[in-house]
Amino acid sequence: MASKVTALAWRPQTFEDVVGQEVITRTLQNAIQSDRLHHAYLFSGLRGSGKTSTARIFAKALNCEQGPTATPCLTCVPCTEIKQGNALDVVEIDAASNNSVDNVRELREWVRYASARDRFKIFIIDEVHMLSTSAFNALLKTLEEPPPNVIFIMATTELHKIPATILSRSQQFDFRQIPLFKIEDHLKKIADAEKIQIDIDALPLIAQSSGGSLRDALSIFDQVIAASNEQITRLDVQSILGVVEDATLLDLLDAIIHLAPEKMFNRVGELVHYGHDLRLVYDAFTGLIRDSLVLKTTQNASDMVMRKYGHGSQHEDLLTKITDADLIRILDLLVQNESMFRAANEPRYAFELVLLKIMELKRLVPLETLINDLKRLGSEGLTEKKNEAT
Repeated sequence: MASKVTALAWRPQTFEDVVGQEVITRTLQNAIQSDRLHHAYLFSGLRGSGKTSTARIFAKALNCEQGPTATPCLTCVPCTEIKQGNALDVVEIDAASNNSVDNVRELREWVRYASARDRFKIFIIDEVHMLSTSAFNALLKTLEEPPPNVIFIMATTELHKIPATILSRSQQFDFRQIPLFKIEDHLKKIADAEKIQIDIDALPLIAQSSGGSLRDALSIFDQVIAASNEQITRLDVQSILGVVEDATLLDLLDAIIHLAPEKMFNRVGELVHYGHDLRLVYDAFTGLIRDSLVLKTTQNASDMVMRKYGHGSQHEDLLTKITDADLIRILDLLVQNESMFRAANEPRYAFELVLLKIMELKRLVPLETLINDLKRLGSEGLTEKKNEAT
């Protein structure tokens, strides 16, 4: 029998299982315990941040035979049916494929009927921003005056598309991007439980590739497991995900510091030769400059940097040869030119152009230095005139 994908096998079943959304889960638990429930909730945030999973856990907590309770038992009939997705009184609707006004009118008919067995009749509407304007208008009246014991939980990745009339009638919860260190910890927990042999320094690469989405991280984790041998190393993950090596990023920074365009062209050529996606390289290099700035300006930077850069002490040595102001100007130029780079038909030319601009920027003398030099020359000139006069 085929094994279940990790994202499904490790889907959160209780509030404690939800990763990186402690404020939201604690607020929902307090609302249950104090009996201060609202009739409409709106969960918004990045994909894979736990919106739908939290909605199902909330439904279990409300309809559990031991509840309403902040800790659903997971064994009673309502909890089991909600987990399996076949509960009569918990209706999940995909607004992406049911977005017309007729679909919402059908939903309003369902709302009129009392729950078949459970304490609450709960409607979970995923991707609610996909509803049409007329569908939102049809939903508005139901949200404004819902029947007793009916609760709506809406989820969206695009909060800006939700009408203000819907927002004002809902309690809003913003699901934050999950911190990378929490994704790493969760991946390690899964690896230990599943007895998967993976190097500890390979997990940060998976977390960084996820962009803060736990579901994406678990999908990448499955991909890495499928493509690797019994022992998964950092090099395995780098080759599978196409992650650029630290040494290459540091060589690009070294070329900028020492104004060596030939070295820069060679490194970019190697990246293209080995099939690297230069858009990912651009992001990684921007991250290197940002992390370098953090390390240069902050004493306790271990929790602030996105990643640690290996290859001996090369990174530390380079940081001694560049100033905070230079790093700020480089980061500013990378951010300003990102849209140009991503829109370019030939990413290689655009990337090389940005790096050359940075080198030319490094040749420029800062305005503060010019002003100080002018002041110094002016004072020296006055001193000479005084000496001549005497």
